[in-house]
This record gives sequence, structure tokens and C-alpha cells, in this order.
Amino acid sequence: MNIWKWLFIILLLLNILTLGSLYIFLSGSYDAVDTGDNDGTSGEHVVILQNHTVETLLNSFLQEDSANDIEVSIDENDIELFSENEYLNMNFDTTFNLSPQITDSTIIFEISDISVGQLPLTEDMLYTLIRTSADLPEGILFSTDSKALVIDKSLFDDYSDLSLDINEIDYQNNAWYFSIKNLN
Repeated sequence: MNIWKWLFIILLLLNILTLGSLYIFLSGSYDAVDTGDNDGTSGEHVVILQNHTVETLLNSFLQEDSANDIEVSIDENDIELFSENEYLNMNFDTTFNLSPQITDSTIIFEISDISVGQLPLTEDMLYTLIRTSADLPEGILFSTDSKALVIDKSLFDDYSDLSLDINEIDYQNNAWYFSIKNLN
């Protein structure tokens, strides 16, 4: 008879423990949704695109000009630009990594790890070679002051009827933040 008493007490404790843990699990508090920095402008919406989507959009824009053989690859590790260029009547595959920075009117991609075929030149020499011989679409140019690819933000306005602005590039976390104004 004594064993039944102990089994009943153990079962009662297990039921209390289960109900207590269920109550604790379900009674968590939630914070309000963080909508980011809202400066009070009406009609502005934020759109988050993934790396693959931005890569597809950029490549389709770059391929509109058939004279350029340029391709962008974006993943969580890096942003790479590939192109096939002709120097001195020879074709070279060009590759370099890009690190983005956003200003008010431009997106600046700092260039590093430049590779042009098997040419044994310094990065500065390779950049000068690329900069002077590149035929880029309008609104995209190589900086003369630093090793950087500069994209004019107004290109996004020409691509759609919306007023589109890029706020942040967080490719390591698979997110590109754009704001759309005058959506109403």
C-alpha cells in the first residue's frame, strides 16, 4: 500500500512540473516589431532582397549592353565581378572582389584581389589596366582616385517607375535593404 502512495505523489509532481513548464513556455512576452529608422516620411517602404535576387537583377542589367561580358556573383562570403576583356588582341578573364559602401548619390564597391588572367602585375597596375580599357554601361565607372567601382544610384530610378534608394547592403547576412518612396 505504501508503494501506491509514493507512485501517486510522483505522478502528481510530474503533472505539476509539466503544467508549470507549459505555463512558462507559453507566457513569454513579446516586444513590438522594430520597423527600423523611421524619419516620419510618409509613403516610404522598405524592401529586403536576398543576394540571389540582387545578383539576378544586376546581371540582367549588365547583359542589356551586349558589348560587355560582365557577370556578378554574390554570396555570404563575398561579392565577385567577372569579366572577359581584350588587351592587346588577347582575351583575359578578369576577376575581383568587391566591398560595398553607400553614399548619398552612389554605391562604391571597393576593389580587392584583382586577377587578370595570369599576368604577373601588381594590383595597382592591374587596376590601371582595367580602368583605362573598360567599356562600362552609363552610370557605372571606375574611380580614378581609389581602387573602386562607382555606381550612380539614379540607375535604380531608370530601371523602374518607383523612386528606389538603397539603404544598406548586408550581403554577409543575405540582405539588401531598399526603400521605395511614393508607392501610394
